[in-house]
Amino acid sequence: MAKPATRQQFKDYCLRRLGHPVIQINVDDDQVDDRIDDALQFFEDYHFDGCEKIYMKHQFTQEDIDRRWIYCPDPVIFVTGVQPFDDSNSSVNMFDLRYQLRLHDLYDFTSVSYVSYEITMQHIRTLNLLFSGTPQFRFNRHHNKLMLDIDWVQDGVVGKYVIIECYRAMRPDTITLTGTLTGTTSSNTMTGTATVFDQEILENDFIKLSDGQEVQVRKIVNPTTIILSKPLTSNITNVTMTKVGISDVWDDIFLKRYATAKIKYQWGSNLSKFAGIQMPGGVTLDGPRIMQEAMDELNKMEEEIYNMSSLPSEIFTG
Repeated sequence: MAKPATRQQFKDYCLRRLGHPVIQINVDDDQVDDRIDDALQFFEDYHFDGCEKIYMKHQFTQEDIDRRWIYCPDPVIFVTGVQPFDDSNSSVNMFDLRYQLRLHDLYDFTSVSYVSYEITMQHIRTLNLLFSGTPQFRFNRHHNKLMLDIDWVQDGVVGKYVIIECYRAMRPDTITLTGTLTGTTSSNTMTGTATVFDQEILENDFIKLSDGQEVQVRKIVNPTTIILSKPLTSNITNVTMTKVGISDVWDDIFLKRYATAKIKYQWGSNLSKFAGIQMPGGVTLDGPRIMQEAMDELNKMEEEIYNMSSLPSEIFTG
C-alpha cells in the first residue's frame, strides 16, 4: 500500500522501499519496530508536522495546591507559556480603564485618531508586565510535572483555571489506556475505575471503547471522570479503552524517508559482522557500505529538518 495508515502498513512500505521481497532484508521485526520508534521520536521533537500548538486548560484542585505542581498529560512534549493570573486576558467591564478609553475616545473612528489609544494600551501592557509579570514555570517531559513558581496562597484557588500554552505530539499509534470506563446513555459524564485521565489524554481526544463505540472527550474533570461531547449510543460497564492515534502521520513523506534510512542503517549494521565474506555465486557482503549510504541519507535529512522544517526556538524557552 503506497499510503500507509497503520504501523504494519508503514513497516511494509519501508521494507518494500529497501527492496523486499525481491531481496532479503536482514533485519528482525523487533529491530524494525525500534527504528520506527526512533524515527517517530525525532519527527515529534524536530519536525513542525510532528506536533501541534494547543492551549490546555487545567482546573486547580486541592491536591495541586498541596504539592504545588500540576500534571501535564503524556502527549505534551513542550510547554512554552502560562497565561497570567490577572484579568489582562479577560473580557473588560465598564469600570475597566480600557473600556473607558474606548467609550470616550474611540466612539467614532472617523473623527478621532487611534494613535494615542494604541500608545496608551502599550503603556498599560508594560505596566501589567512590570507589576504583575508572567507566571514562571519549569517543565520536563520525562516526569510530566509542570512546576508553577507562583504565589500559591493567592493564585492557587480550588476551582480556578490556568491556561497553558504547549505543544502536543502527533502520535499515530493507538494506545491502551489504564483502567475501565462506566457510563449510561442518559448522561455525558463517564466514570472510570483505576484511570488516570489527566495523565494520558487531552480534551478533544478520541477514545475507542471495547464495545465498538468511539467517543470524543469534551472535558477532563479529574483522573477518574470525563465528560463526552455527546451521549453514548448504549450503556457501558467496566469497558476497556484505547486512544485513537492520528493515522495520517504514517503517510508523512519525511517520516517515510527517515524511517527507511534508519532501517537501512540497521540492516548494514547487521551485515557488517560478515563484511568481506564471499557467498556462493561470488557475491560479497558489504554491510559497511550500506551503513555509510544510510548515514549519508540520515545526515542530509537531519540537516534539512534543522534548517527548514523545525519549529521556532520558543519551544526551548520557559
